[in-house]
Amino acid sequence: MIRGESGAFADLYQKYRARLHQYALSLIRSRLEAEDVVHDVFIGLAKQASGGRMPRELSAYLYVSVRNRCVDRMRRKPELPLDDVDLDVIVAPPGDEERIELRRLLNRALLALPAEQAEVVVLRTWHDLEFAAIAGMQRTSVNTALSRYQYGLAKLRKELGVHGR
Repeated sequence: MIRGESGAFADLYQKYRARLHQYALSLIRSRLEAEDVVHDVFIGLAKQASGGRMPRELSAYLYVSVRNRCVDRMRRKPELPLDDVDLDVIVAPPGDEERIELRRLLNRALLALPAEQAEVVVLRTWHDLEFAAIAGMQRTSVNTALSRYQYGLAKLRKELGVHGR
């Protein structure tokens, strides 16, 4: 890669890394595995870029690549372990106990959802993807993605004791 291109690539990495890691973590539930997946995806993207090929829809390409690599890892290791160490507790500033507990409750509730529903909720809520993009990633219809989102939110509200619309 040329020096200017590597700077642009570093910018892309910084722009997408955290969101892709969070997405991978929602699928495979292991911080280390999620980091590996994101790194693998960017290595693949760098190889494509060095060959003069860049995807037209970069964001969609990255999310689909992360999803596919997570699915591949889950097939090879059907029961990926949850990480034992909660890094939020270690690095949290004093007084953030309530925020940490809320995050734990939400993560526990997300883990209780069927994987397809959890994925749609995470992609729509935290990654702001359109239902059409999510449906494409899950290889399903937009209506199915929408219903998975609605059922997932309803189950989260029930699990968390939140009354909503």
